Amino acid sequence: MNSGISFDMVSPRSPTCESARPASGPVADGSRIGDSPPRVSILIVNFNGARVLKNCLDSLQRCGYADREVIVVDNASSDGSLDLLRKYPWAKVIRSETNLGFAGGNNLGLRHCTGDYVLLLNNDTVVCAGFLEALCQYLSQNVRVAIVQGKMVLPALGNRLDTCGSFLTWLGLPYHYGHYKLDGPKYDKSYPIFSAKGACLLFRRWIIPRVGGFLFDDAFFCYYEETDLCHRAWLAGFEVHFVNSPAIEHFMGSTSGSPHAAFVLRHYLRNMAFSLLSNLSWWSRARILPLFFTVLIVSSIGAVLKMQWKRALAHWEALVWCVRRYPQVKARRRLLKSVRQTSDSAIFNKVLRTPRLAYFVKTFNDRLAEYVDDEIPSSVVSHK
Repeated sequence: MNSGISFDMVSPRSPTCESARPASGPVADGSRIGDSPPRVSILIVNFNGARVLKNCLDSLQRCGYADREVIVVDNASSDGSLDLLRKYPWAKVIRSETNLGFAGGNNLGLRHCTGDYVLLLNNDTVVCAGFLEALCQYLSQNVRVAIVQGKMVLPALGNRLDTCGSFLTWLGLPYHYGHYKLDGPKYDKSYPIFSAKGACLLFRRWIIPRVGGFLFDDAFFCYYEETDLCHRAWLAGFEVHFVNSPAIEHFMGSTSGSPHAAFVLRHYLRNMAFSLLSNLSWWSRARILPLFFTVLIVSSIGAVLKMQWKRALAHWEALVWCVRRYPQVKARRRLLKSVRQTSDSAIFNKVLRTPRLAYFVKTFNDRLAEYVDDEIPSSVVSHK
């Protein structure tokens, strides 16, 4: 029984540049002619997330943005997700025969998107009225900005903030600004960031051919894929910003589990290492990567001393994975030579921000909420 819902069974394949061509109507910067708002494709990847997906779809139904489509990629769920989706005939469901992860699932879904803008939205979020309008308006008013992230709060932690964008550091590790903090005036701003978080990330669909011809690297499976995308966007001459939009709720970890699980750590570290090896210039690699790999080795030794065997193994598996994939690293570097429009130094001037040592100490000791972020300088805050 179909109940009117659009179910497409597909086999995974690599996305093409053609899937990212602008829909009819928008002009060169991705906005539409006249005063009509841009069409938005909302793309959700689901894997056994029925218990949270219902709340997400219900909230989208209430949010009120008119010109949109909702596409749900189901990664071979076995928990009744497809039965749930039959109750939402306005959603287009793309069924994958295998679990492609967050990276492959979004690559698959992008081929079915027709919007001027594409919103990547986690299935464990609950959206609110006005959030999408704020993100779209920001993109429309800032022609150099290609990717934006909205504000999110974490109900499981008393509505503390999720990451308000991430900055690059001289250690190669990201600085997750605002993460686990109480909301306040310092976070009520919009500003350039190195990376947006994929739980609520809006981008101009037409940029895909200009950032290498692909959204995410399928081999990443999950974690750090959105940072790799944002890094490529910066290289291509675009900008990425955090937007002080109405905050949506993020029930973090509902599909993947604890952010400290060995599975998460292994994928996060290996993907981060691959991305830095591939995307940085030779000068930046020489300056950043020795520090980055030193931190990884010291962290793995610390895990051994604490007898955290799975955590220690995750570090070494990440290093081995990058060694095995070094031919792919070199191929990516060749590809990005045709993409690059901006030097690393120009990018670093805008989005490299290394926090105090206490940030990293508290991160490794699971006490990040105690770290006090510095204010974003007024000179870089966007006032549009």
